[in-house]
Amino acid sequence: PRKQTSINVEFTSRFLHPAEAVLLLISKNVGGIDGATLTFSLKSEVNHIEPADILKCKSPCYEL
Repeated sequence: PRKQTSINVEFTSRFLHPAEAVLLLISKNVGGIDGATLTFSLKSEVNHIEPADILKCKSPCYEL
C-alpha cells in the first residue's frame, strides 16, 4: 500500500485523428493478499506529423 511505480506506455499513431484505449492493471495474489485492479482511460493527442518516407516516380499521365 501507498507505493508508487512508473509505467511507460508508448503509442505510434498511423492516423491524424486521436485514438482511445483502456489500460487494465490486474494484481496478482501474493501470500493470500489481493490487490486492487486499476483501470485507466487513455486518449492520444497528435501534435506533430512526419512523413514515413518520400517516393519519387515517373509515369505518363494518359495513354491510348
